[in-house]
Amino acid sequence: MSNDTTKMLLGIDDEHLIIEEGQVGDDGVIRLVGSLNYTPKACRNCGIINDHQIIGYGWRKTTIRFAKTLGSTVILCLNRRNFHCKACHTNFLAQTNAVPKHCTISNTTRKQCLEKLTEPVSLKHIADELSTSDSFVGRQLLRAERDFQTNWHYLPKVLLMDEVKSTKSATDAMSFEFMDAETHELIDLLPFRTIYQLQKYFQHYDQAARENVKIIVTDMNYTYPKLVGQIFPNAIVVIDPFHLVNALNRAFNKTRVRLMKTLATSSREYHALKRYWKLLLTPENHLNYEAFRKWTNFPYPATATDVVDALLDIDPELKQTYNVMNRLRETIKNRDWPNYNQVFHHLEGCSEEMLATLQTLATHHDEIGNTFTHHYTNGPLEGSNNKIKVIKRTGFGYRNFFRFRLRVLFAFRVHTKRALITK
Repeated sequence: MSNDTTKMLLGIDDEHLIIEEGQVGDDGVIRLVGSLNYTPKACRNCGIINDHQIIGYGWRKTTIRFAKTLGSTVILCLNRRNFHCKACHTNFLAQTNAVPKHCTISNTTRKQCLEKLTEPVSLKHIADELSTSDSFVGRQLLRAERDFQTNWHYLPKVLLMDEVKSTKSATDAMSFEFMDAETHELIDLLPFRTIYQLQKYFQHYDQAARENVKIIVTDMNYTYPKLVGQIFPNAIVVIDPFHLVNALNRAFNKTRVRLMKTLATSSREYHALKRYWKLLLTPENHLNYEAFRKWTNFPYPATATDVVDALLDIDPELKQTYNVMNRLRETIKNRDWPNYNQVFHHLEGCSEEMLATLQTLATHHDEIGNTFTHHYTNGPLEGSNNKIKVIKRTGFGYRNFFRFRLRVLFAFRVHTKRALITK
């Protein structure tokens, strides 16, 4: 293989570096031999222009490690020209852009390390692929901290807020996260979620930046709406529709389980309620009312609608709770605010579990009203939570929240990272 082809495969563009030969050792390592020689324009120490003032002063052997090629580690044994300056009587070594000064790991390996840090894999896995140590990969990650400095002068108009389980060093092992609703860019991940600490954190932002926030999208957590007013004076709170529907589903499920406990475990009704809980949570207008089939615990062919009707006939309280749940879910889906309020006037015979949930919804009446007039949801942020959990799982957990935050921000490409991080 020619010198130019080998340099192209290794990502070397230094014209002064020449690869002379190479071979594969018994250990499977590809060892190349090369030389680096040129005429320096000036002295690196005193800066004198080279007018026969700088002479060659022997050679020095160095090594450069590259990432694996075809599954094999590549090591370049490079003979570098050593120079002597007659003016200042100092020596200096020939340098190349293939590797940083005083380092042995190549720049191409460092670039590949930065790219692989965006993937949800462990540092050990990256180190194995690059034929480096996991401590080197960790150092590259820590040096990237300078690229993720918080911009205290800007906040987007719509903020998505949520919490995610992170490290034990975080408060209650939970972290606060917020995202730009328009660009879906994760802004930051914080190791706390209490109202006092969040207020202290957001007060670091300029007043103009905080006044720019118009909408905060969150769940029914009592903490985050308290940020409106003092911290975000021009913002309103929008409750994520998913959490509204989820609260109604949980209330109905609790009612179903309580009813099951009053039935004999050997009864057909008990087994049917336990088996077809997903069918009971299916929206009423999505049930199939045409196709007849055989259902377990039912002695006759029936449609999905017939099965649900039979289950609801077991208890009138369960039926009324089911009707309230479906009416509210339908109004949320259609963003029908008048009918949503109308449902709260017809709750006779509803279960205690559902009434408790409706009481919670009533305390967030104004925020839920904003949900019906704005189409923002926490969907993008909930999706990012899954990726954050994957990063945590593939790394086999993180003890240090600082490193965990850097890894998450790196994976989400929050800011434009520098192409190369040198020593």
